[in-house]
Amino acid sequence: MNPIYQSKPVRLPSSIGVLFTLFLAAFFWWAIFGKEVVNFWLGMSVATTTLAVLSLILGGRDFRRSLLKFPGSTTFWLGLASAVALYAVFEVGYFCSRLLFSSSPEEVSSIYNIRSKASPLMISLVLLFITSPCEEIFWRGFLQRWAVGRFGLMAGWILSTLLYSAVHIASGNWMLVMAAMVAGAFWGLLYLLTQNLWICILSHAFWTVLIFILIPIP
Repeated sequence: MNPIYQSKPVRLPSSIGVLFTLFLAAFFWWAIFGKEVVNFWLGMSVATTTLAVLSLILGGRDFRRSLLKFPGSTTFWLGLASAVALYAVFEVGYFCSRLLFSSSPEEVSSIYNIRSKASPLMISLVLLFITSPCEEIFWRGFLQRWAVGRFGLMAGWILSTLLYSAVHIASGNWMLVMAAMVAGAFWGLLYLLTQNLWICILSHAFWTVLIFILIPIP
């Protein structure tokens, strides 16, 4: 039995339900990143909240109960430490990408254009309390949990990471796609090792505020 489910067997959501949410996620990311039909922060708030709600409905009672365990101090510090570690990975990655790809500074700078679509305070609140928690509930808590249960630890982790990065292709920004792959692999591995979704939620929230607001990469 996979470590995530070692306490007792867990009923996984149906494949049809998972495919529906994936189709919906692909549509949301296409509309927000590709077509830019709405304000980015408003669109992502609606999209991630919708996916999180569907995840809680389709994920089952055990999944919903697992999120009711409010994180303690250890979880908080692990989330913060992992966010700082991931930020360091991105600093090194950006330095290397500049040496390898001449277009990387321009592509990274274009990612930061979304900061102009809301105030820093509003962006921070959205990142901390809406998009980061909701993304982790869907991508790691719901999708990766299903993938690992169906295909095993390694295959499930790889599949969920690839899907997370694939929806970002709609942006046409390959630095963003690679960033999503690295971050998705990091949080996916963190979830496998800790079996604690709250650590991933806190890590995602702290990291996004750190890299978007406090200490931008470029």
